[in-house]
Amino acid sequence: MAEAEEVEELLEELRRTVEARRAQGFYPAGLEDDLSAHFRRIVMHRSAPDLSRLDASMERLRAVPGLSPDRIPSDSGVPGGPALHRGLARLLGRQTQGILEQVEELAAALRAVADELSWAVRQASTHVHTDLIAQIDTLQDRLSALERQPAGDAGPMALAELSRRLERLETAEEARKFRPSYSADDFESAFRGSEYDLKSRYRDLAARLLDCSPVLDIGCGRGEFMELLAEEGVTSSGIELDEELAEAGRQRGLDISPGDGLRDLATRADQSLGGLVLIQVVEHLTAPELLNLVSLAADKLRPGGRAVIETVNPQSLYVFARAFYLDPTHDRPVHPGYLTFLFRQAGFTGIEIDWRSPPPAEEVLQPVGEPGADANYERLNQLLFGPQDYALIATR
Repeated sequence: MAEAEEVEELLEELRRTVEARRAQGFYPAGLEDDLSAHFRRIVMHRSAPDLSRLDASMERLRAVPGLSPDRIPSDSGVPGGPALHRGLARLLGRQTQGILEQVEELAAALRAVADELSWAVRQASTHVHTDLIAQIDTLQDRLSALERQPAGDAGPMALAELSRRLERLETAEEARKFRPSYSADDFESAFRGSEYDLKSRYRDLAARLLDCSPVLDIGCGRGEFMELLAEEGVTSSGIELDEELAEAGRQRGLDISPGDGLRDLATRADQSLGGLVLIQVVEHLTAPELLNLVSLAADKLRPGGRAVIETVNPQSLYVFARAFYLDPTHDRPVHPGYLTFLFRQAGFTGIEIDWRSPPPAEEVLQPVGEPGADANYERLNQLLFGPQDYALIATR
């Protein structure tokens, strides 16, 4: 009973400490939700190793009692041996205690390392961090460890140095952010076409989502695709990273929220969506983010639900001369074979590839009327002037 009371007191002290640090601004709003969403993203649909032996070893390690002079045996077969041991213990008590404290310090550090290694083994095999973000996370972990050290330790100087390094890295990460002087709406109007052009281009894809309400459109822009869905009687909502585009869509009466699409998707209830749409979005994602997207899609779509992913076709070299590098925010093209593989691994069935946006006919190599030459022209056309886009349609 006394132990339970002590544990409760410790927990209450921990709660007070957390609340005090929260009031001082150490923890941003929504931190718990962000951590929970991140945890779900990185552990879902990952194979779990057999950790039973590791767990048993860690339990044995945690069960080892701390070092104490009282645990040093004083038994002896020599006449008067116990008294001699006790006398020596009194004489050498200070030195013995100092040695034990050093050994205990080393043991505590080793136990912490073992705990960290045990934790790391349980993590997913991929990360969503870029190099700079990974460095920042590492420094933040080290800062937290230093903050937990006793005040007398040699931590203040190291803490100050780590703080300076963290500030430099955060400044560098901030400088990497892309903030163009032009608006996203101007960019879309210049390079993606008018509202009429977009609706004409995507009307057939919207029809693939009949009976799939509700649909979530990630990276929905001004909401043209959502309007096409509405014409088909399909309810939808959208998430758009650019606040100006999101506001333009809301002024059209559409249910569009500004924000990060992957983060929003992670907060949805499992099997709560009938459809998921990403039009010209996945080429903006990093490789780990793409893995997270497919894993989340498998969880959030109900059985029979459908994902529609349209992106640039890296199998057409024409794309790299024309469309891909027009947008400076593109990260990398996604090969249709790889995207198909990811969705199959996640349990999707009935995967189809719809080849879209052929290059203008006047730019394609024309036959010359000679069978051998024309066959070569056809092969070159497939490589150089293949369809500029493809859409993957996958059923859960």
